[in-house]
Amino acid sequence: MKKFKVLCIVIIYLLFAQASAYAAYTADQPIAQIKATVDKAMLLLNDKSLKGVAKHDVRQRRLFNLVDNRFDFQLMGQLALGNAWKNADKVERQQFVSLFAELLKNTYIRRVNDYSGEKIIFTKQIIRKNLALIFSYYGKNNDQFSINYKMRKNGSGKWLVYDVVIEGVSVVKQYRRQFQQILQNESLVALNKRLGDKVKALVQASMAKSAQS
Repeated sequence: MKKFKVLCIVIIYLLFAQASAYAAYTADQPIAQIKATVDKAMLLLNDKSLKGVAKHDVRQRRLFNLVDNRFDFQLMGQLALGNAWKNADKVERQQFVSLFAELLKNTYIRRVNDYSGEKIIFTKQIIRKNLALIFSYYGKNNDQFSINYKMRKNGSGKWLVYDVVIEGVSVVKQYRRQFQQILQNESLVALNKRLGDKVKALVQASMAKSAQS
């Protein structure tokens, strides 16, 4: 249950990070690029003009745009689908990646209101060519968890997250296990239908929660 709770705040983790430790990093490094996303997100989340149900869609869309620009959902989807990716056609792959991305974003960003003053400390980064591993921990007081980011640099020099490892548990691998179990008895079309239904339910829950705030 503790790991699930931390998993649900991975995106929030990026949005609320306190970035004082980033000063020593140059703009072309992965930690500095995450900081840029954090700063923009915090301004957005603190914008009082975007509070309430009337501004829900605008606020969500802007948050989603920030996440889209920092996560490599194409690669995450391919890794999460595993061997089934090879047998899927182009349309099935595109639909899966789109739905998987929406699932992740709606699962985590809708929990922004659960934030209660936790802080994030980045401890180090390991860079090998176009891959990087960012080490950090999240929490407050004595309740802290390790959260490490696997990132890849694209052709334009931008670092994108393709997996998050929470206390040694990979988010991508967790989803891959779930999807493999489903695909043992169902088709990818059926899996995509499940994802679509789940996303719709999450969107409705997010709207209901926003209406109450």
